[in-house]
Amino acid sequence: MKENHHITLLNGRELLCYPKGEPSTPIDNRVKLDTTGQYLTIGRQKLVVKPTPPEVELQRKQAVKFFTDHAFFFLDHREKILNDSLMFLAPVPIENGIAYFGTSGFKRPTLGVYVEWWMTCIPAIISRYRKNSWLVYYIAGSPLSGRNCCGIVNAKGECLSECLPNPFSAIWRSFVEVNTRYDEAKERYESYSLEEVVKLLEASDEGDSLTERELYLLQRENLVLRQELQDAREAGAKAEEKMRRTLLKAYLECKREALTNWYADYCRKQEEGKKLLESLNWQKQQLKQQFHAGEISRMCYLHQNDPLKKRVFELEQTLNNMANEELSELLPGVFNPPGDTELVTFDEVVEFLEN
Repeated sequence: MKENHHITLLNGRELLCYPKGEPSTPIDNRVKLDTTGQYLTIGRQKLVVKPTPPEVELQRKQAVKFFTDHAFFFLDHREKILNDSLMFLAPVPIENGIAYFGTSGFKRPTLGVYVEWWMTCIPAIISRYRKNSWLVYYIAGSPLSGRNCCGIVNAKGECLSECLPNPFSAIWRSFVEVNTRYDEAKERYESYSLEEVVKLLEASDEGDSLTERELYLLQRENLVLRQELQDAREAGAKAEEKMRRTLLKAYLECKREALTNWYADYCRKQEEGKKLLESLNWQKQQLKQQFHAGEISRMCYLHQNDPLKKRVFELEQTLNNMANEELSELLPGVFNPPGDTELVTFDEVVEFLEN
């Protein structure tokens, strides 16, 4: 059977991939506690950091700068990157990491990972009125406290460190989810370098990316504002419900004695009603058996069964409506039958009494 060399993106799109001659080093991106001592220190152990050769460190900084200098350029050409596996799998030289877990889940990110993450994680793009927008490119912080110091970059390539608002988990978890999705593809398939991607994109650039970017950021800003409005509404509804329950509890406390007596009487009536209902249904069943056995005629069966059916129906209605009628008298203006505007429900009254 022919192997299917494709990757499936978050939006369901499939990209054709090109196998490497030899797979690269396997990636262990399982989220687990750090064992290097750099992100998790146990006891009084001291971290021994092996010094990085100056030329290696300089090369790393230059590679990171190349990525941040072109971050918005990559966002502008997101559709082309998301249509070409060689661009999508281009390695990005950013080493993200969080306290306790270190770099697990963050290893070997690709250009496509960043593009998909920017597009799907709302906090990953900080829109400050479009022309002053920033992309999150570096993640660092504590998954427990939420304190963080992340790297952000603007369209000019200027980088800042910023503490992003909580929940910090929305930032790092979403990145890990996207990044680990393509670990197997990173090992098995060929990719361009970031420099090659830039050259190819520049060669096909039609010069309308800036206008398109402003439109895209405006749409994102609109999405963020809509979400903030929805969050505010939900927060307001929760605050209103909390106040309602506080006032309700105080009101019911004033009526505790009357409600306690009512509930005891209500439970007694319900129990008696259920026993009578069982008796009536048993009588109906006996009549049916006698009719099927030929012991009574059809006329006799209907003559005795119809009154029983009527009594069962009336009793069921009485038991169902008993609480509504009695609570409406005990709590005037506060309790109304279901379907009407009500400030307290039957279940809330029972919960108050039982607790």
